[in-house]
Amino acid sequence: ILSRAGQGPSLVLAPTSVCFNWRQEALRFSPTLKVKMFGEISDIDKRQELLDGVEAFDLVICSYGILQREGERLAKVKWQSIIADEAQALKNPLAKRTQAALGLSAHFKMITTGTPIENNLTELWTLFRFINPGLLGSQKQFHKRFAGVIENTKDNDKGAIIRANNALRQLISPFILRRMKNQVLTELPSR
Repeated sequence: ILSRAGQGPSLVLAPTSVCFNWRQEALRFSPTLKVKMFGEISDIDKRQELLDGVEAFDLVICSYGILQREGERLAKVKWQSIIADEAQALKNPLAKRTQAALGLSAHFKMITTGTPIENNLTELWTLFRFINPGLLGSQKQFHKRFAGVIENTKDNDKGAIIRANNALRQLISPFILRRMKNQVLTELPSR
């Protein structure tokens, strides 16, 4: 965010419980950013005023709940960067919050999630539709090429499943930084 901040405003989308932490960490590690908590403003006119005035080095932090209600307002801003933290909140392509997120535009988008797939591969497609639209094709194309083959193990031979799985992995792997628990164990707080 900081390396791109001089080119325009940034937006962080996060669960309400994490928004304050984003603020604290930004103030601690990036004091040159002007942190603005979008959810702390209850007056609609003042929210619009905040968005009308965003500029370089502004970091707007917004909860997913506020995104769902204020998506149209947020979509009118040309963001430099958008980070969706705990992005599994955007996994349902039909949810209002996901539709609001897909309406946002930015030069750079990034998601963080510990659970990109909980139920089916459509969730992965939805997340990639947010960060890299078109990479996995339409939802119908994705289902035909990947999800339908991989998830329907009864009708498909193992070779077809392996080929589809490998093709999908090859396509998305340049966009994924995956760290295993044992790699970050020393960074995690004790229980």
